Amino acid sequence: MDVSIIIVNFNGLGIIEDCIRSIYKYAGSEKSIGSFSYEIIVADNASYDGSARMIEEMAGCKGRGNLKVILLEKNYGFAHASNVAAKASGGDYLLFLNPDTELIEPGLESFIDFYKKKSASGKTGAAAVKLLNDDMSLQYSCRSFLTLARQFYESFFLSRLFKKSRVFGSYFMTFSNHGQTMEVDWLSGAFMFIARDIFFAAGCFDMDYFMYSEDSDLCLKLARLGYKNYYYPFYCIKHKDAAIASSDPSARDLQIARSRKLYFKKNYSNAHSSAFSIIYFFHIIIRIAIYYIISLAGKKNIRQKAKIRAGNYIRALKMYFCR
Repeated sequence: MDVSIIIVNFNGLGIIEDCIRSIYKYAGSEKSIGSFSYEIIVADNASYDGSARMIEEMAGCKGRGNLKVILLEKNYGFAHASNVAAKASGGDYLLFLNPDTELIEPGLESFIDFYKKKSASGKTGAAAVKLLNDDMSLQYSCRSFLTLARQFYESFFLSRLFKKSRVFGSYFMTFSNHGQTMEVDWLSGAFMFIARDIFFAAGCFDMDYFMYSEDSDLCLKLARLGYKNYYYPFYCIKHKDAAIASSDPSARDLQIARSRKLYFKKNYSNAHSSAFSIIYFFHIIIRIAIYYIISLAGKKNIRQKAKIRAGNYIRALKMYFCR
């Protein structure tokens, strides 16, 4: 087996089936991506929306004998479920794919060829393709390693105001040409391709992360082991992440913050972790103030949405600092 495509699902009904269908539509025949054989392994984190049963039914359909389902007894999070699926896989290469992604074109084998050639010429860790938003705009999926300074730039909107700056735009690499192949610090786990032996040599995903930062943590471990991570823009997939998270960005913000705090503690020091919390405090306060001001002026529907957002961030503040 050449490639094991690993998808972690939790209540993904209405989303994950589109992901799986897109793989069968664009990856090639039932068992090959071009000349590469493949399997799909879905690790289900105890979904209760019927999505697990739906995936099992898909696996029983004709022509989908390479689709396997692993049912976990509770929601362990992304890292744990990914590791379980990786250990059960038979591929020489692992492709971690989010359930809210879709292949939109043939040609995935060109990316796999790129990875194999890079691996033959040097120590290659993880690699990823270009991610597009639902409206087909660019999603910044390759980034520089997070530092306290880069967190400050993001929290105080400097990374948005000065996107072309090599300093303020360094985290999301917004100053770079995302139409060219690049060696990068880390890549989004929405699409992450890595040789199986290298993934296990690096210790897999750290299961202390429930969601978010496990991908950057892995890439940092790879970099410290001397491996290089690559961004390949000549193959694109669609990632609906931004659209899904837009209903309550503060909840997503909170989970990201908790994971980043852990990231700093694990990879740097307790002092870095504490400094991150101070920056994040002002991150939330600024957003509460902005949405509160908006809630006092403007059209009624805008005021109502702003009031809800402000309330969400107040809850996030309490949950982060008072739990």
